[in-house]
This record gives sequence, structure tokens and C-alpha cells, in this order.
Amino acid sequence: MKSLAAAVLLLVSLRVAHAQQGGLLIGDVVSRESGQPLEHAMVSVVSAGRQTFTSQGGVFAFRGLPAGTYRLHVTHLGYTPADAAAEVREDGTAVRVKITLARISVTLAAVKVLAKPVCTNPGRPDPTTQPDFAALVQQIRMNAEHYQLLADSFPFTHRVERVHRMVKADSSRSEAEIDTVNMRSDLHGWEYQMGAVVERDRRGYMMHLPELRDFAGIQFLNNQCFQYAGVDSSAAGKFIRIDFRADDQIKYPDVNGTIYLDAVTYQIHMADLELSKMVPQVPNITAVHVRTMFSEVSPSIVIIDHVIGTNSLKHGWGWWVNVASIEEQRMTNFVWLRNDPAKASTLP
Repeated sequence: MKSLAAAVLLLVSLRVAHAQQGGLLIGDVVSRESGQPLEHAMVSVVSAGRQTFTSQGGVFAFRGLPAGTYRLHVTHLGYTPADAAAEVREDGTAVRVKITLARISVTLAAVKVLAKPVCTNPGRPDPTTQPDFAALVQQIRMNAEHYQLLADSFPFTHRVERVHRMVKADSSRSEAEIDTVNMRSDLHGWEYQMGAVVERDRRGYMMHLPELRDFAGIQFLNNQCFQYAGVDSSAAGKFIRIDFRADDQIKYPDVNGTIYLDAVTYQIHMADLELSKMVPQVPNITAVHVRTMFSEVSPSIVIIDHVIGTNSLKHGWGWWVNVASIEEQRMTNFVWLRNDPAKASTLP
């Protein structure tokens, strides 16, 4: 009798442990056109608040999900996002789903290039009236969302080398002041808020400009006017240019700029940013411009690689006067803290 009771207790404990472990959801993400697996697609279990990337074979998996039906949201640069339903079984048996993504089809000729008007009606373009342009702006947000997942779930460290110089009226530059700072991707700092890109601290006024993470935020997307500005060609390739302008009704300094997307992959290549209004309390600075360049750190995923910030200064006459200050930042010593997303486990 004791051995039978022990066996029953063991069976019950196994069932409890199995129930606590939850179900397993596995899936494949493939291209509708080619049938090929899509690596580094971002897969979100919407109601569970879980996200991951697909592996090099286009596979994803989630463990420990309670039984039930879940909605999956899947994105990949250059493709139209897709939703799918998947059911996790009570018995813990693995469920496998297949999700296909279609390449976005944007007719650039159908996207009108407009002169920059005032911005009094900010927000993302309406997909019912501007479907092609809305798809392009969506790609900006997807770049940012993929970076958010990378930074938080696949954290990394890197060193930033900062070089500061003054520029004189004859274009000569002062001797460089160089320092370095260590950064972690999973430690969040300043985040964009409407009309709050300039803040005061004990050292004076600090001017912030949005980074890639901020481009996914509702605050940023809802308070900017977006415009297609054509395709630029360079030795590096062809890039779709999207201009944005802060709502002119914002009383405080915000940000205007241009984002360049690769015309083939839709990866963000570069961003030019500037303050929409200058800070009255800092009259010696007449303009602020920041150029940010990105590089691919893993297939379909980019991070900031190089930044050049320029403050134009109010100045008098003479070749010897300072007309600008320039700070250049370069990323070095990149190290993954845990997993490389290119080699991520399919069982997160």
C-alpha cells in the first residue's frame, strides 16, 4: 500500500510540475514569395508580453505558456507584418505553426514628393489614403522595434570613443580632446517626450536628440509630420529619404530630421537630426545638427555605429573665432553579454 501511495504521489507531483512548466509553442516564419525561411523575424506573443527572434532557419519557440489560444504578431524588415493564431494544449504537447510574410510592394512613383509645409496635423500617414508611404514609415518603426528587442533580450556592451574639436572661421580645427565611455544596451537612459529634448541640470542645458529606440515610440510617431522626399543615390547604394518635422504648435524645442532607408532591405542607414527651435537661454548656440550612421550587427538588425554632432556658434569677425564645436563618436569593443541573436536558441 505504501508503494502504491508513493507512486500516486509521484504521479501527482509530476502532473503538477508538468502543469507549472506550461506548453510549448514552436513556429516557422517563411517568405510567401520564395518559401525560404526568414531569419531574425521578430515574433511577439501579444497577450503574454513575450518576444523573440527567429533563428537562422526561421524557427522560433516559446516555453511555459499556459494552455489557451494566443495571437502572434510577426515582423521582418522588407515584409508586411502578419498576425496568426496558435493554440497551446493543456497536455503540454508541442504545437507548431507556420507563418508566411509577403514582401512589401511599394511603388515609389506613387508616393508624392511634396515641399515641406508647416506641421499642424502630425501623426503617421493614413494607410487608406497613402498606403505606399504608410508602409515606408512602418518600416522605420520596425527598425526601432527590432533594435529594442535586440538591446533588451540580447544585451551587449560597447565602448564609445568621443573626439571633441572646435572649428574656427578659416575651417581649421583645434587639437582633439578624446575620452571613452562604456555603454550597455539594456540600461535605458533618456527617452523622447514631446517638447522635452532640452533639459537643465546643475551643469547647464543638456540637448538630447532621439535615438533608434525612440523611433518606435507613440510619442515620437504621433507628434511628427512625415513626408517622402525621394530616393538618394551614393556609392553606398540607393536610399529612400523620409523627412519629419515636429508639430509647429509645440512651444518648446523638439526635433526635425531625415531618415534614410536602404531601398532594397529597408534597413535604416542614416539619420540627420536637428533642433526644431533653439534654446533662448543658450543664445551662443545657433543650430544643432546630429548625423547618425548605422551598421548591421546581425542579419537584418542594425545599431548605431558612428555619430557626428555639430553645434553652430554665434560669433564675431576674424579667422581666429570659433564658429562651431564638433563631437564625433565611434563604437568600439562590441561584446554580446549573453547570446548572439544569429545563434539564438529556438527555445527561449
